[in-house]
Amino acid sequence: MIRLAHREDCCGCTACAAVCAHGAVRMKQDAMGFPYPEIDPLLCTECGLCERVCAFKPIQAGATLQPQAIRFPEFLDRSQSGGLAYAVMRKAITEGYIVYGAALDEDFVVRHRRVGSLEGLEPLRLSKYVQSDMEGIPAQVLADLKAGRQVLFSGTPCQCAGIGSLCARHREHLLLMDLICHGVPAPSVWKDYLDWAQKRQGTQLTGALFRDPSLGWRGSKERLFFGEESVVSNVYNYFYFKGLMFRPSCGSCPFASLHRPSDITVGDFWGVDKALPGFADDNRGCSLLLASTEAGSRFCEQFPDAHTRASITVEQALQMNLQRPTRPHRYARLFEKLYLRKGFPTVFRLMGPDSLNHRIALFLHKRKQKNG
Repeated sequence: MIRLAHREDCCGCTACAAVCAHGAVRMKQDAMGFPYPEIDPLLCTECGLCERVCAFKPIQAGATLQPQAIRFPEFLDRSQSGGLAYAVMRKAITEGYIVYGAALDEDFVVRHRRVGSLEGLEPLRLSKYVQSDMEGIPAQVLADLKAGRQVLFSGTPCQCAGIGSLCARHREHLLLMDLICHGVPAPSVWKDYLDWAQKRQGTQLTGALFRDPSLGWRGSKERLFFGEESVVSNVYNYFYFKGLMFRPSCGSCPFASLHRPSDITVGDFWGVDKALPGFADDNRGCSLLLASTEAGSRFCEQFPDAHTRASITVEQALQMNLQRPTRPHRYARLFEKLYLRKGFPTVFRLMGPDSLNHRIALFLHKRKQKNG
C-alpha cells in the first residue's frame, strides 16, 4: 500500500484511488484543501497496484519536437495566452474525442469535467490557479477508453502523468495535453479569499476570473463579479505568483523540464518579443506549443480555426518552469501556519500586497535598482 513519508511525495493526481478495485484508497483533503490518499487497512489486500500506478517520479521518455509560437486571433479575447489550449480541445471535439478539462462550477470550486460538445468547452477556457478536484475523473476516463472512445485529457503535468499511468494499456486512444505549470495553489485559500472578498464588497459573488484577459496579456490580476459590478484585484495573484500557497510537491516537481509526461504541452510564450519581433506585439497573448510524441505532433499539424504560427528553437522556447520547479517562497510555511491558525484576513494583513512587509520590500528593491 502507499505510505507517504512526506507531503512532498504526493501530487494528488488520484490515480491510486482509481486503480484500487477494493475501494481501500480514498482521497482526503488536508486543511489546505489538498487531497492525499488515505488507506483503509480493513479493505486493503496489499496488492501493490496503488504503488505501481503512482507516476510522480522523474521520466526520461519524450523529446521536444519542433517548438512553435502560435496564436488564434478569434480566441484571444477569451483566452489567457494565444488560444492554443482551446483550439486543441475544439479540434478534438470535432474529430469525435471526449474532452476532459478543469472548469469553475457554480460554487466557484475548480473541478475537472467530461465534455462531448463544442458548447460544453466554454467553461474549460481560461486559467484556473488552484488545484482542481479530480474525484471520479480517472475512472471515467478509463471507462471511456475501454468503451473504445478517443479521449483528450487536459491538466497539469502531474495530473496527466497519473492519467497516463492508469490508462497505459489504452494509450493509443488517449491524447494528453499538459500545461507549463507554475504550481498549484491551495483550494482552501481560494475559497476563503472569495468569502473575504464578498464580505468586503457586502454583496453576493456571481463570477470570477483568475486572470482577466481584458487587462492585457501581461496583466496578472483577478476580476471578481458582483452582479452588474466587478472588482479588479491582485490579492490572490500576489500570493500565487509569490509561491506562498503551493502544494508541497510542487517544489520538487519532476515534470518541470523538457521531459513531459504528455503528448502536447501548451503555455504562455514568454519571450516571444525577443524570439519573433512583431509576431505578437499587441499585448493580447501568444501560445507556446511543444510536442513530445509523434501523436501530439500529428494532431497539431493542422487546425480548422484561423491561426498564425512560427517555428522556434528549443533554446528560444525555454522558460523557468521548463527548466526547474518554482521554488516555494521562504515564508511559505509561515503563510500556511498563519492561515491555518488565524485565517485569510490575517495573512492578507500581515503578508499581502498592502502589508507593511511588502511595502518595505518594494522600497528596498527600488532603492537597490536606483543605486545600480
